[in-house]
Amino acid sequence: LPSCAQFRVESAAEAYSDSVDASGPSTTGRRLRGGGIVAKELQEQARQMHHLQESRRQWEEAFSAKVAAQMRDMCSDLRHRSHGHCRDFLEHDIHVPDHLALQWPPKDDRDASPVVVVNRSVLVSARWSGRIPSVGCVALVPQGSQVERWMDSFVDNFRHQHYEGGKSLVLVYNHTDHRAAKLAKERADGVFIKAVAAQGVEFPSTAAARFGMWHARDADIIARWDFEAWHHPERLNMQVRALALAGRPASLLARWTVLNSRAPSTGSKNIMEAGAHWDGSLAGEGSWMQKNWYPFLREGMEGVVGPHAHQDVVSVDEPGLLVYDSLSP
Repeated sequence: LPSCAQFRVESAAEAYSDSVDASGPSTTGRRLRGGGIVAKELQEQARQMHHLQESRRQWEEAFSAKVAAQMRDMCSDLRHRSHGHCRDFLEHDIHVPDHLALQWPPKDDRDASPVVVVNRSVLVSARWSGRIPSVGCVALVPQGSQVERWMDSFVDNFRHQHYEGGKSLVLVYNHTDHRAAKLAKERADGVFIKAVAAQGVEFPSTAAARFGMWHARDADIIARWDFEAWHHPERLNMQVRALALAGRPASLLARWTVLNSRAPSTGSKNIMEAGAHWDGSLAGEGSWMQKNWYPFLREGMEGVVGPHAHQDVVSVDEPGLLVYDSLSP
């Protein structure tokens, strides 16, 4: 290039360099300051988002706990417990305290109280942790023409037990009662329901009841199952849960219900705490029942659950679990 042109180019380059040196630092600072503001805004937005998410989580947990508490309270009522929604809820309810976890065989941590009393709200909240014991129910089929009328209802009542484990029913009839033998054998399948003939002249009797218990010997628990009573679908559940929860080998109802036979049309009923049927709800571990269960003993003879055995009993305070009808055979 000519010297003049070369001079102009060099001068322009130096001028451009000077302008960059003069403006560069301030422009870079402004860009950095702008970037810092954006970063702070993003951090603030992230903080607010985290706060909203945490608040929503806490609200959902509180709402779920409130709904679960309401469901648990509603399902503790035995009138609702058999409903499908209640059964599904209780099956999947994970909010169960450790002290309400049921085990079988139960831990040997019973206290020295004469009788431990539990209510339905505690039993409904409990949850099995491991094996659920099997139950064998012993029923003595009474003699009389009305047995045919009531047999189907009695067997259906047992089939509708909502017990969580295995269950079986032993129908014991007197060997001379051909009607009862025919009815029992027609409904027996040899596994779920058995029909056995008790020898002897006296019936019902202690020997007949214990003979039925022998045929249910494979079950973990033996339960008395009176023919003249209506058994709530949750009776086995409540009493077996009480055994496991209290760590005691026997269970009785603190109260039971008897329909008013003097005015059957009114549907009135009486809640009983003593008298006839006081041991009609007995359920206990097989070995304990073998040692202590002697029902139908005559007056003056030592009966089941005498003073020596009271510390073995857990009492369930729910009279609706067992209803006696004096009009039944």
